[in-house]
Amino acid sequence: MIDVTCSQCGAVYHSDETHVGKRLRCARCGSLVPILGAARKIVSQPISAPSAPQVHRAQARKSASRFKSSYLIFSALGILLAFVGVGLVVHRIHTGTASVSDIDNAAAVQQSTPEQENHTEPTIIGEEPIPTSDKPTSRADPRPTEYNSLPTGTRIEDDVGTGGHGELTVDNGSDEDAVVRLAHTDVDETVRWFFVKTHATAHIGKIPAGTYTLSFTTGLNWVESEDTFSWHPSYSEFERSFEFKEQHDSQRVEYHSISVTLHSVPFGNVRTRAITREEFLKGHKHVALQR
Repeated sequence: MIDVTCSQCGAVYHSDETHVGKRLRCARCGSLVPILGAARKIVSQPISAPSAPQVHRAQARKSASRFKSSYLIFSALGILLAFVGVGLVVHRIHTGTASVSDIDNAAAVQQSTPEQENHTEPTIIGEEPIPTSDKPTSRADPRPTEYNSLPTGTRIEDDVGTGGHGELTVDNGSDEDAVVRLAHTDVDETVRWFFVKTHATAHIGKIPAGTYTLSFTTGLNWVESEDTFSWHPSYSEFERSFEFKEQHDSQRVEYHSISVTLHSVPFGNVRTRAITREEFLKGHKHVALQR
């Protein structure tokens, strides 16, 4: 393991050597911290009394066996760390004021504790790129310094269906603003359409029970009359659908709370695919599509 120290606030993290050359985002101050390699020291073991060569050979065989086992373990860990998804999806089932966590339909459900809820891990940057914009950045089209950006949570259009208990949290850790669309899978009816600024998190509630598709567009300079970004718009959709369930009895209601990230994270359990603007607005009566 490598110790990584944030030069801004002094926070210390531990990273695997497979991440050397990448960067991590400091959970305390948000700075990007490079992961640098550490110099290795080779320490030779003192040789025992020369009168027992057979004992030395046996010890060497044991050491070689231990080294091979350790190498296989670290290789397996390296392969596991190399598997990174674009988004992380977390399901939570809420019952009244108490909550338990069911991570990606895990078989065992455990009660959450304050320590678990407050624990924050740094996100390693650059493991897998966010889908690129429709046109590349060039000197002729630099990133704008001033552009139209709405407050996080601003609705692009009014909510449809507010009698449910479902909750959706969207974390946008990318360097561009995003507009997220939640639509019924069967009829492509938009139930939530909202803005999420770069490096911000939106919390949306009162979602009715049902199965939904989740898509989003990223870019800069939101043009409200066209419902699009004018600078490098790109469109993506999560490859899996999201189901919000509710169970009622005489004393309580159980419902789902789902969290997603729009940026790549280690051990992400869902991917996105690039789509067209027409697919993003499928089923939505948009003026630009009626021309």
